[in-house]
This record gives sequence, C-alpha cells and structure tokens, in this order.
Amino acid sequence: MTAYGLPPVLTLEPADPVGLGPYRVAGRLGRGGMGTVYLGEGPSGPVAIKVINRHLAADPEFAARFRSEVAAARRVSRFCTAPVLDARLEGEPLWVVTEYVAGPDLARLLREQGPLAGSNLEALAVGVATALTAIHDAGVVHRDLKPANVLLSPLGPRVIDFGIARALDAGRGQTVTGAILGTPEYMAPELVSGGRAGPPADVFAWGCVVAAAATGSSPFASRTVPEALYRVVHDTPDLGALDAELRTLTAAALDKDPAARPTARELLSGLVGREEARDTARVAGTVRLDLSGPAGPTARVTAEEGPGRRSRLPRRPYLAGAAVAGALLLAAAGVLGARLLGQGPPEITDVLYREDFGDQGSGWYNGSGTGVDVPHGYTGDGRFTLATDVVENSRRNGAPVNAEAPDHAVVEVRIDLAAGRPSTAWGGVYCDYSPDEENRFSYVAEVRPDGHARIHKTAGEFQADLTADVPVPGFRRAGAVLRAECERDGAGVRVAMWMDDRLVAEVTDGDATGATGKPGFGIAVSKRTGDEQNTRVYFDDFRIGRLP
Repeated sequence: MTAYGLPPVLTLEPADPVGLGPYRVAGRLGRGGMGTVYLGEGPSGPVAIKVINRHLAADPEFAARFRSEVAAARRVSRFCTAPVLDARLEGEPLWVVTEYVAGPDLARLLREQGPLAGSNLEALAVGVATALTAIHDAGVVHRDLKPANVLLSPLGPRVIDFGIARALDAGRGQTVTGAILGTPEYMAPELVSGGRAGPPADVFAWGCVVAAAATGSSPFASRTVPEALYRVVHDTPDLGALDAELRTLTAAALDKDPAARPTARELLSGLVGREEARDTARVAGTVRLDLSGPAGPTARVTAEEGPGRRSRLPRRPYLAGAAVAGALLLAAAGVLGARLLGQGPPEITDVLYREDFGDQGSGWYNGSGTGVDVPHGYTGDGRFTLATDVVENSRRNGAPVNAEAPDHAVVEVRIDLAAGRPSTAWGGVYCDYSPDEENRFSYVAEVRPDGHARIHKTAGEFQADLTADVPVPGFRRAGAVLRAECERDGAGVRVAMWMDDRLVAEVTDGDATGATGKPGFGIAVSKRTGDEQNTRVYFDDFRIGRLP
C-alpha cells in the first residue's frame, strides 16, 4: 500500500446499479451486513454511496429507523467526519451518500504498514476525539467505532458510518438479524451485559482504537467472540505502548464504569487544551497525517500558543512540503489507486516507436484525406486528428508498429482537445490486448475538455470505467502530454495515467482473463451516444517505450 493509497475499486457486476439518482456509479468499494458501498460521481465530485440490502429495506421497522438515523446523521458537523450529503429514504433501493474520503481505513493501514507512532498517533487520537465531539453534540451515537470506520486522508482522520448502525438495532444491543450489534473487541462492557449504547460506549471504543493504532490490534483482541466479550468486561488493558499523557487519557476512556469515563469533549480538552477544545472547527482544521514513509515521521497537530492556552501533548509545527501539497490536491479529488503523487512518469530510455505526423505516408490511416477538419487522418501541419460524427460515436487508430510490443510499456502523446461537449467528450491513448477482431480487450487513459480524466475498459460488449472522473490539477486543454503505463502479468493488467508529469489515476484490473492478444497501442476519441456536439482531438509527438 502506498502513502495515501486507496482501497481497490472493484469492477461493477451485472446486478450492480450504474446510476443512483443524480450519481453515476463507478465501482464497488465493499460490502457489509447492511449493504454495498459504491464509488459514485455526483455534481460536486466523488462520493461514497451505501445501498441498503433489499431484505432490510423491505422491513418497515428498519426503514423507519433508517430514515430517523439518516436525519440525525445529517445534523453532524463536518469536523473530522465524512458527512452525509444525500439519501433516498423512500422506495427501492434505499441509499445514503457521504463524502468520499481519499485514503485507506485504519484497519487496512495497520495490517499493511503496522502501528502508528509519534505525531501520527497524536493526530489520530485528536481527529477521532474531534469527530466524536461533533457526533455527540448533534445528539448522535456512533455505536460501531472501530479502525475500519476511521479513514485516513491527508487532511486527517475521518470517522464514517456514525449513527447509521442504529437502524439495525432491534433493542438491547441485538440487530434485527439476532447478531451482536457492534464489533466485540471494541464494545463497551455495558453493551455486553445488554445495556443501550450511549456516548460513553463511543468513548470506550475511542480508547480501543487509539490502543490499536499504537500496537496493531485492540487491547481486547481475541480468537473467539466469547473470549473478546469476556476480556472487555474483566481484563485491564496493557497500554504500555502509549506515552504517559496519552496513556492516562486512554485508560480513563477504557474505564469499566461508563459514568467514570470522560466525555468526548473532555478527551479533546485533555489532548489539545481546554481553551483550544472549545473551537472544534479550528482543531479539525489543524489535524494532519503524513503516511508517506514509516508511520509517524511528520504528521502534525498544531495550535497557536499564547496566554491561557496550553497543549497537553507535545506541540510541533506542521510542515507541508511540495509533495504533501500535491497529495492534498489529488487525494481530495478522489484519485483511484494513485501511488506517491510526487512520483513522475517512467522515463523512456528504450523507444520502441516514435511518430511526429510530419510524413503523411508514415503508415497511419489516411482514408479521409488530409486536413485539419477531416474526421480521421493527417492534418497536413504535422498533427493527426480524430473526430466523431453522426454515425461514429468513437474512433481509434492503432500505431503501425512492426516490432514485437512488450507487456510493460508506456505510450504518450501531446493532445489538443479542440471540440466536444466539455463533460462527455473524451480523447486519449489506449493499450490493447485483443485476441482477435471480434473479441476486443483494451484500456483507454483519456481526458475530457473540462479537465477530468479516467481509465476506461472495453472487454467485448462490456464497457466500464475503472476509475472515477478525476479532476486534473493544472489542466491544459491544449499542449499537455498524456501518458499511460500499461503492464500485463499473471495478476492482471495495471494501468497508470499521467497528465504532463502528474500521476492522476492508477488501477489494477484483476479481471483480465480476456487480455490474451499481442499488445498494441494507439489513440482514441469518443462522445456520449446522443450528443449532437462532436468530439475533435489533435495528436502530436506520439511515442511508445519499452519498460523493464
């Protein structure tokens, strides 16, 4: 996993929706007991959409609780949370939309990178305490706080799924399906004995999450559910991995008596100081994480020092270098599968093929004649153009490469998006692995005139966007260099896309069994079916390079 690497976005299955209300569904993020979470693209950018399972939505009591809890969750401030943006509360299917957070969840990070330390651990403790303060101030109880519900963005931790779990509750800590409500290793003792969840139970879970972040697992981690529940009620947790002040607060949060635990705001006061904790928005704005190296090197929680202000934890200035600043831009935009965002494109040292389109007899298609307005051909001024029309919604041209193309290559071109509807006209480069003419299998890295990019897959009659439509920082409609790195191996096909020297999207397609043909590369344009406005793109300085 990379610094702000995102969880894999899975290709949609035939039963999955392609649209929900005003949102286009781009892929699946995961499934749980309540429903399926999708990555969607809405009017304002990427979102996460949880679609409720049909058998639950059909239960009138569940539907009523769901509506109530969504209404409550919408009152929660944005501070260190992924806020509820929209919901469908009547009809089928039921769904709820939250802000999409560009980052892995804490559980995944602990599995793949190990525990947090130093200022990253402090930032996590402050961020989750800030989120609980906002949640509790709105009269909501989270009920299932755990590492999987804490997302780690460059702008700090974001707590998700607050309050919605209550819709599953049939009373006394049991779900409508009869299972225990909550995660045993993070459940407060009063819930084990049948009590109702309240803010003190969330505070107990905060203590478990902080301890897990410092050690890699909950202090009550067990091999069986009964053992975990027993340990929650009877064990005194080992908090030796925490420094003295954080250990004291965490121990207080893990008190067996809910009445003896601090409130979320008292936790926040203990972490950043009483005066600072009064301004939750300001605290939320200062929490940062830097996971670009070994856990804990440079994350910062900052505050202005002055008379009457004191921080309980060591205070360090937050330093944002150019690489982190770039990460913030792309992570907030929801880039899928991106590696370290400061990383440039692979250098081409072994050029397989080069074309500047100055010679009209160099082997590219020229059946439409020559001119800047032909639908498909050389322009006569050192470029090549492709355009859609009333008959063709898309056009492609493969590079006439005589050499054996490699399974790992980069293809690049200078691109000018000259015409087309800004939101639906596309132009780019492709990597093709079609076994024959009738069984097309390819990936297109493409961009549209309004400055959004994506990676699109075609497999026979099946087509899918493998990434969301990602905004490109510093986008240039004309003159930008578009690059796609394509790598085919036994695990599938990996495609990464750069605009100029900025990595904007990367994805690995594990469902690439049809990618059996010899590699081929080329250029492509398209428009949405039914668009009256045609797409036109000019291409120049096309290259293919072999990569190790």
